[in-house]
Amino acid sequence: MKLWPAQPGHGSFGVPVAWLVLLLTVGLVSHAVGDSQSAISRYDNYRYPKDDLGAVCHPDATTLKVWAPTAPKVEVALFPNADGQQVVFTAMTNDGNGIWSVTLPGNLAGHYYRYQVTQPGAGMEPATVLQVNDPYAHGTSANSGRTLIYDPGQTNPAGWEQDKFVTLRRNTDAILYEVQVRDFSIHPQSGISHRGQFLGLAEPGTRTPQGEATGLDHLVELGITHVHLLPVNDYAGGDERERAGQYTWYDWGYDPVLFASLEGSYASNPEGTARQGEFKTMVQTLHQHHIGVVLDVVFNHTAQTGDGPFSIFDKLYPGYYYRTDATGRYANATGCGNELASERPMARKFIVDTIKYWLTQYHVDGFRFDLMGILDRETMLEVYRSAKQINPSVIIYGEGWDMERVLPREQMMTQVNVRGTGIAAFNDGIRDNIKGDAGNASARGFVQGGGAPYGGMSRLWLNIKGQSTGRGGDSIPVASPNETINYDSVHDDLCLWDKIQSSVTDQAETVRIQMDKLAAGMVLTSQGVPFLHAGDEFLRTKQLVSNSYNNNDPRVNPINWSLKTSHRDVFNYYQGLILLRKTHPAFRMTDAAAVDQALAFATQGPKNLVAYVIKNHANHDEWKNILVIYNGSQQTIQLPTSGEWQVVANAQRAGITTLQTLKGFVPCEAFSLLIAHGDGDGRF
Repeated sequence: MKLWPAQPGHGSFGVPVAWLVLLLTVGLVSHAVGDSQSAISRYDNYRYPKDDLGAVCHPDATTLKVWAPTAPKVEVALFPNADGQQVVFTAMTNDGNGIWSVTLPGNLAGHYYRYQVTQPGAGMEPATVLQVNDPYAHGTSANSGRTLIYDPGQTNPAGWEQDKFVTLRRNTDAILYEVQVRDFSIHPQSGISHRGQFLGLAEPGTRTPQGEATGLDHLVELGITHVHLLPVNDYAGGDERERAGQYTWYDWGYDPVLFASLEGSYASNPEGTARQGEFKTMVQTLHQHHIGVVLDVVFNHTAQTGDGPFSIFDKLYPGYYYRTDATGRYANATGCGNELASERPMARKFIVDTIKYWLTQYHVDGFRFDLMGILDRETMLEVYRSAKQINPSVIIYGEGWDMERVLPREQMMTQVNVRGTGIAAFNDGIRDNIKGDAGNASARGFVQGGGAPYGGMSRLWLNIKGQSTGRGGDSIPVASPNETINYDSVHDDLCLWDKIQSSVTDQAETVRIQMDKLAAGMVLTSQGVPFLHAGDEFLRTKQLVSNSYNNNDPRVNPINWSLKTSHRDVFNYYQGLILLRKTHPAFRMTDAAAVDQALAFATQGPKNLVAYVIKNHANHDEWKNILVIYNGSQQTIQLPTSGEWQVVANAQRAGITTLQTLKGFVPCEAFSLLIAHGDGDGRF
């Protein structure tokens, strides 16, 4: 997630200027929030108990329901198509507690609708009549124009009823791979025909001109377990009607409009139900290859408020869905002009209902919550409980940054408050100890010879044990390695290779490549949940652009698949590390006490070296003892050890096959790792 202005410790941030201006200038902002406070208090504790808000389409009728408690009048505007002027208005009935409903006869699948809502004016001002999309809509025309009535069952691909969630016994068994749908297949070297689309992730047999596997086959070859997709729900940026190869715009998608409707720019046709059917085909295909799908969801703010064209909640119930500061204006801890009041019952219900819909209708396997620390803890716990009831294998994680300033800190889902919940938080502590401050291009971390700048080596040990997140003065403990997302690179800030290039200008490229491989090795062998940024496995570069949220330069965001040929050795290394982790459960422990018992660090040794043994068939591993060495210095280290060791990873190769047998001294080359297993007692 990108924010404006920059927030210390979390990289450079920004939002599209055009819609930021709208956020700050829309007409309702100045008075609707304050004037609605008395109305809000009447509904502080109200929560609609049913799960039928939105449009429910049947062959003989469609029922629509919406919550607009301050409106004296609500109508449905029904359109036969996406952009025609013909419209029929039908009055809705107030069923009590602000729920408005109507049943329209006939088969209306393929029709579009909006609500026409009358809101009373402030003081002597006249009433306001506005048209608004349905927040519970599951489909929309291009560019969030009109919400769609359709039968979801008619969008199911053949065999959809047999599609199953990917089984995940514990979070630490996951290997997450973050990708933006357009970036993954838009490059001409991808060999993918459905470029920039959901179907591009489902297309088998694609190759570069040099014969390297791309797309789906690449994911299978690499060995990851879950694809993490940047936002795929309907968002405000860009023109969905422009085809993949004709883009004049780019947007990561962190400007949400309709939370339960898919983004149309990733479909073959933004009108109708192509996006729903094609997304399901993508999920089904990935599941057939034992790859789960995680959605990046952005519930912390909305693209617009007030009477802006992309505003929804404020038109239905002004002010209720947003927090306000001491002056009565929208709170702005997100840096995006507003923050959702997740703690209010109907806002909480909306979030939970939306998550349940993605699980039941689209069979997704997990969720990454953008700026999760803005959301209240109880809402996140309800999300977790509800999601687990539908999919026991679901994985839920998010950004637990401490940013919110309206509600008490103890109520928010920050890194501190994740402990013991089963929900995981991104670990900026291990990130910045590995590669240096993510917001400072020149800062160095362990892999560049800079030590452990956040908490020292003792904190880095806790990071490796999956027992600490955060990069502040005090360690933030977690209850289990299941609760820490370990990463060195993500869509925000410089990608890993660009960070290493920027921070290490005095070393040859071969040395920088070793640093990259060492960083990946630390992520993939530490306790916790490893997270990879797409393309890092073959030294993806964004041309040193750190904030690429709207950068349409074809050299920046698209994954350049030709790099897989030029850096095949790096890809092989990542692939070997993934295989090692998946094969050996000693790297995937879930109990903190078991980790303490199994891991023994070398307390003496050269500067900028971490060495430890995972002992005694940890987590029922077939290997008795596993030796792990991370060398963040520019000298080869000869580490004296007892016993005999079978080396499976060194500076050149990684995997599960023995590369050499060592006894007495174990050498670890400069800026590299060494992993070995043996029957010795593991004493250094």
